[in-house]
Amino acid sequence: MISKSYVAFICLLISMPLFAQELSLAESETNRAPEAGQVILEKTPDYSSSYLQRRGTHGALFSVIYEKFYPLDYRSLFNDGHIEDIVGSDRVDLVGLEIGYKFNFRLGSLSALGNYAAGAIDGNLNGGERNLAFTKYGFSVNYALDAILAEPWVVPYVQGGAHQFVVAESDITGDLESTPNVAANYRIGLLFQLDWFENFMDDSARVERLRSSALENTFLDVYATEYLASSKAIDPASQTGTEGDPNLHSSLELGIGLKLEF
Repeated sequence: MISKSYVAFICLLISMPLFAQELSLAESETNRAPEAGQVILEKTPDYSSSYLQRRGTHGALFSVIYEKFYPLDYRSLFNDGHIEDIVGSDRVDLVGLEIGYKFNFRLGSLSALGNYAAGAIDGNLNGGERNLAFTKYGFSVNYALDAILAEPWVVPYVQGGAHQFVVAESDITGDLESTPNVAANYRIGLLFQLDWFENFMDDSARVERLRSSALENTFLDVYATEYLASSKAIDPASQTGTEGDPNLHSSLELGIGLKLEF
């Protein structure tokens, strides 16, 4: 079963941007309270300024991601074959979400992200149909170089974190399920800003978007990611051993996503 701490952590990540926004509003209300005889002048935000000039300290991120996954050393939960015996070289398609808090500073930004992904694939083994399903929960820390240019046209980043998979395998005889221990993962990627095209078509598009939804940026996220095996995973050198977690180590695989920054 998935640890309750993962659920609590993801709920915390979701609430952090909302809490920060409420705190900011509360502070602004306090700051606006004039003393007797005092006149307060409020400055209207300049939505037409560059991203680097207008961005604040705090933000929020939301992403939809799609990536390939192939556990190189996976052995069937039925202990009758390996991943290549079941699906050959076909990759599992993982589709997921990421959401979290973003802290902007002079050298770029740091983000704390909760993530979820799931995918399944059909195969054959010993003349019978076999299905594999993977569900992933995790959290990550991301460092992005998005303060180099006035507008973040291209943003390199690195990301590392911890995850936990739930793997389910089924054939005509029944279903088996396993939840390996927490393991590490890392990602390297590039964000390509998509807003420039919208601005090219309509100069007022960005201003209207910021006013209506506070959407700062939309990015195409292209990356490569690797998932490591848990510390208790079955040794791939062992041909018959069954003690330990399913080995879900994967080499670098490509992923793509759509990232929204608020």
